[in-house]
Amino acid sequence: MADTNPDMLDALIIGSGFAGLGMAVALRQAGETRFLILEKGGDVGGVWRDNAYPGAACDVPSHLYSFSFEPKPDWSRSFATQPEILDYLRHCAAKYDLRRHLRLHTEVREAAWDEAAQGWTVTLASGETLQARQLITAVGQLSRPALPNIPGLADFTGPRFHSAQWDHGVALEGKRVAVIGTGASAIQFVPAIAPRVAQLSVFQRSAAYVLPRPDRPYSTAEQDAMRRQPWRMRLRRLGIYLHYESQALAFTRFKGLMRWAVGVPFQRLLKRQVPDAALRQRLTPDYPIGCKRILLSSTYLATMARPNVALVTEGIRRITPTGVETVDGRLHPADVLVYGTGFAATEFLAPMRITGRDGRTLDEAWREGAAAYLGLTVPGFPNLFTLYGPNTNLGHNSIVYMLESQIAHVMRCRRAMQQAGATALEVDPGRFGRFNRWVQRRLTATVWNGCRSWYIDARGHNPTNWPGFTLSFRAWTRWSSLSAYRLSRPLTEAPTLTGAVELREPASRTEALVAAGLRSLLRHSFRLLVGPPLNAPLQRAVARALTLTMFAGGGVQRRQERVGAVPVEVLSPPGRSEAADGAILYLHGGAFCLGGPATHRSLSSRLAPAAQCPVWMVDYRLAPEHPYPAGLEDALAVWRALRARGLPAGRIVIAGDSAGGALALALALRLKALGEAPAAGLLLLSPVTDLRPEGGPTDPTQRDPMLRPGWLTQALRWYAAPADAPEHQPLRQDLAGLPPLFIQVGEEEILRGHALALARHARACGLPVQLEVHARRWHVFQLQAGYLASAAAAVQALGQASQRFMAQAAPASAATIPDESPAPWPTTPQAAAS
Repeated sequence: MADTNPDMLDALIIGSGFAGLGMAVALRQAGETRFLILEKGGDVGGVWRDNAYPGAACDVPSHLYSFSFEPKPDWSRSFATQPEILDYLRHCAAKYDLRRHLRLHTEVREAAWDEAAQGWTVTLASGETLQARQLITAVGQLSRPALPNIPGLADFTGPRFHSAQWDHGVALEGKRVAVIGTGASAIQFVPAIAPRVAQLSVFQRSAAYVLPRPDRPYSTAEQDAMRRQPWRMRLRRLGIYLHYESQALAFTRFKGLMRWAVGVPFQRLLKRQVPDAALRQRLTPDYPIGCKRILLSSTYLATMARPNVALVTEGIRRITPTGVETVDGRLHPADVLVYGTGFAATEFLAPMRITGRDGRTLDEAWREGAAAYLGLTVPGFPNLFTLYGPNTNLGHNSIVYMLESQIAHVMRCRRAMQQAGATALEVDPGRFGRFNRWVQRRLTATVWNGCRSWYIDARGHNPTNWPGFTLSFRAWTRWSSLSAYRLSRPLTEAPTLTGAVELREPASRTEALVAAGLRSLLRHSFRLLVGPPLNAPLQRAVARALTLTMFAGGGVQRRQERVGAVPVEVLSPPGRSEAADGAILYLHGGAFCLGGPATHRSLSSRLAPAAQCPVWMVDYRLAPEHPYPAGLEDALAVWRALRARGLPAGRIVIAGDSAGGALALALALRLKALGEAPAAGLLLLSPVTDLRPEGGPTDPTQRDPMLRPGWLTQALRWYAAPADAPEHQPLRQDLAGLPPLFIQVGEEEILRGHALALARHARACGLPVQLEVHARRWHVFQLQAGYLASAAAAVQALGQASQRFMAQAAPASAATIPDESPAPWPTTPQAAAS
């Protein structure tokens, strides 16, 4: 990716385990060299470098726990040990020339998105900063050891360490060793150290389901055969994959299969290896099979029956200087203390601080639980990819397969950015939300929904596991439309205007075809028929007919009200029929002379759930029958009705499109002139900013398939706003004191210049402004949200902006209406419909 900033790297990868090295290989194979791999340790390998405890090995067969592009014919065993896996990763780093991109002993402290630079500024623990267009985290879910929260840990006078930080300088021969925890690491190192120690006390909080690990060494003949005939390796890998993949049926679909696939073999192994019935009882789990991780070991249960091994199931009260005291008051003497308590798997990316757009941190975004689209991307964090992120862990197959799926998807995203000339890629909040709601719904039917485990965070949310087949995940990453992402770049027409971006057309052939069809339909219907020489009633009839082609979104509640003489249609998301938490006052477009709630229902019905608050669509009086200031008076009446209901000004967002955008601006200026508290924000879609019939910047190319200048001129004459009406000349007014602006406009429309002029003027007046210019889109294209993913995403962005405005509104917005203001009109419910 070309970049004008010579110090801006194309990518920074954090971590050099399977994920980081696999990502680096993909970048190299794509011809990319401007990237770095940041590794806090002294070598590549990640968890396979750190977890060097005795007996460390993989519980996935070697030929599957390796990169598909780098098979290894000479694996020594069917389940490789830690030293051999680490050697394999070192081999990959050397073969693909990755060490020249590697910076060891380099820990990342924080990373922040830089909107102006369109990249990430990464601060290292040393204080050094780096800049990169893309930030790819590859730290995994099992990289931060979790220490037990037990009183007295620091009082112990002997050696103590976590299994992931094994102190090989401590001789265990003849020692009394206490092991706290019986997770996946402990069942490997406990059998390895038991023959060496004098006494081994294993403190178990909950028993584990354990199955035999069918491990054996590969013969020289087998290794030679796979080296000479690579198809044998591929066939073996496929066979292993299919065998393990079939287990997903029991984990995610038919939980009853667990009894036969796990329960029966476990009981058989337990009975064979543990003669004592009382000990067998204590080694038998009391939770549903699969709810916690199923472990593989052919020696662990037999080790628990050794005479020098004691299983302790009483709870731990405290650690003393000489051992472990349990709740029954007994002291278990120990010379060495080993923590086999696993990892902080649900604390993704900690302790790094990741700050996205608008200063929002990833911790804040994940306050209700970590979530990411495809485990990779999060709204508000452009160009950030989290390999092995939320909900990508497995209980049945190889994580390397999942990582390769994610890496391939990251490369798809990069190619889409390059083809679009975009500098930022961000997942659409709507697609993100739907995907993660689906994941959580599916998880409720899996074996992991039934007990407390390291899969579940403190809120009871499962941010860890994937609720299906790895093959289905690969299909998601390979075939899901890239329209889930918003591709943007700084607006070339206004490079110095902070917050102004151009949204590129989604990389979707279907989207392009649908857009072309809509463009043709509008050009040969609306643009042709609406405007002179037709009069206002005929133009309204055309608009009503075209409304039939724009269907509304589902799942909203709709009711009709009257504010005095002004009809209002209120659309509410499920469960939010009242405006107690906020509201959007929406003023529809139609050049002041046509349109109404029905013509804009395709937009308002999607905006309400996106903003999570009701949308009040004002059916204001139309010109030429009701010229200026009728529409503005109706808008002001509805504003006061909302305020009279006790809604603070800071919980109301004023929105409008086209002429409705002009009315929204006029309402904000009128409120300022009256000394009333400002709204939380303004949402303006293709606003008219100069109401002189001859005035205002327009697009001379005439590409807009909806509007023609003749209709705009006709409509402005009908509306007849006086030249000295200050609320309708926003470009000539001091906008200071108005709420922040969020503006959307199409690249192909004639009012594009209006939006640019307003954004520049508002910024000059000190207002916060965000401007989105949507490439290859037309006037108020958001009305086609039922057809175009880009339009639906634009409406989602409006909803997100509404929520942001309300959250950021000043406390002063709760001020009451000034006494000198005219009394609000009463509101009366008229009808209800769903």
